[in-house]
Amino acid sequence: MDVMGTRLRGKLMNNELHIRAISGGHKRNVGVVIESWDDANGDLFMAEPLVMKKQPRSMAFQPDAPNIILSPTAAQQLIDDLWDCGLRPSEGSGSAGQLAATERHLKDMRTIVFSGECPIPKGATK
Repeated sequence: MDVMGTRLRGKLMNNELHIRAISGGHKRNVGVVIESWDDANGDLFMAEPLVMKKQPRSMAFQPDAPNIILSPTAAQQLIDDLWDCGLRPSEGSGSAGQLAATERHLKDMRTIVFSGECPIPKGATK
């Protein structure tokens, strides 16, 4: 993926912050690029290496003071990039969880149709 090229530029909105993930090679690392385009004059702004500063433990994970705020579009692009890098959600939720539920339902339906057995006892109610 050409993170500096025109392929990505067409997807960026004026002065919106974008965080892009790219495959890091054979070690399965993920590279991160933070950039913003100023479409008015064509300027590209890129983040420099992240600087970490020592803080008291009481400052850990402050949800009301995030380091970066992304638009829903930029956040979705990051999710898509991470997927393209081979990363998947840890939990079986979302479409993966829905697929598993559908597969269980189809198995039950096949049992009913092809074996004549109903897995729900007669007289059972909700």
